[in-house]
Amino acid sequence: MRISTGQLYDRSIRAVLDNQDDLSDVQQQLSTGKKLLRPSDDPVGSAQVIRLTEEIDLIAQYNKNNNLLTNSIEQEETILGNVTDNIQRARQLMIQAGNGILDVNDRNAISIEIGQIRDQIFDAMNSQSANGEYIFAGYQSSTPAFSYTAGAAGNKYVFEGDEGLNDIRISNTFSLAMNNSGQTVFEDVYARLDSQITSTSGVASASTRISAQSEFDQFHKQNYDPVTPANNEYQISITGVDEVTITNVGTGTVVGTQPYTSGEPFEFQGQEFTIEGAVGDTVNYTLQKPEKKNIAETLNDFYNSLRDENISDGDYEQAISDALIGVDNSLTSIADSISLLGGKLNVAQSVFASNLDLEISNKTARANIEEVDYAEAVSELSKQEAALQAAQATFAKVTGLSLFDYIS
Repeated sequence: MRISTGQLYDRSIRAVLDNQDDLSDVQQQLSTGKKLLRPSDDPVGSAQVIRLTEEIDLIAQYNKNNNLLTNSIEQEETILGNVTDNIQRARQLMIQAGNGILDVNDRNAISIEIGQIRDQIFDAMNSQSANGEYIFAGYQSSTPAFSYTAGAAGNKYVFEGDEGLNDIRISNTFSLAMNNSGQTVFEDVYARLDSQITSTSGVASASTRISAQSEFDQFHKQNYDPVTPANNEYQISITGVDEVTITNVGTGTVVGTQPYTSGEPFEFQGQEFTIEGAVGDTVNYTLQKPEKKNIAETLNDFYNSLRDENISDGDYEQAISDALIGVDNSLTSIADSISLLGGKLNVAQSVFASNLDLEISNKTARANIEEVDYAEAVSELSKQEAALQAAQATFAKVTGLSLFDYIS
């Protein structure tokens, strides 16, 4: 087959240009460190690189979320730890306030510190995150979690948030709440369970107090009926000169009998009764509805009792009992919340470590596909340089030939 001079020239210059392109690709690979310069170099590999890059970017976002979560948990742990210290100090003051030798001035001195602790805890209940959100307000994080109204008829420290939990995703399968709601931590805390005499018949006098709180609490929790109020009423009947019978009014069931001496105290299920009466007389009492009270309200009530110069000894003792039960229940609630935070922190740390392992694995897989092997690339560079030089030399010889050279 005859090849014209033009064809020979075109083939030679095309060979030179192709070798120049190949050499340029190798040089670009070495300068960028990338083996895949364009999708057409390896369509399958390029698709894998895109997928791996997306996964790596997603993991990076998860790790940022994890850091936010960790910071939030640690901040809340610190806040609740400080609140715990304050409550424990308040508890010490309550025990001190029960000392019978204290006078009005001593009580006022204790009340000053109780008031300071109350205010510090109230501030902590309205703590804000670094971006200004109220930590314990739930979804209502743009406004304070708790409000204070000095002239309120009932509770003066009121929860204004909700039970919403702001979840944040830290992996493909894990989302964790960044906060605990103030409803759970502070508001859902029961005040001291109690009973109250509601009516008497025939007796000269009757009084009651809780003498063994834990025993009474157990009885109350087992027997309180939120649906049928009559089932919460009990009647003490003096059935003999030395015996009383206790009957549930709603069900008619006799729940106990106790030895009795008129005017002397007797005990039943953690309650102490003192009744002065005769056979046939009755006293009715009711299990009080369980009430919830946050720690700020508990401390405020105790503060007011300390400042009340006209409070009776019985009411003062009752105030101390109420306060101690309130702070103990608050300490339990806060300890549960701190434990929950610790569990979430452990999960977050475990997920973070797994994400790092996955990130390393994905980056290694991506590098194997797209990153250049420098030793191989340098060898390829030498080969392409030699090929280009050969093509250039061939081109020079070919373009130097003509029929006149042959004739001569």
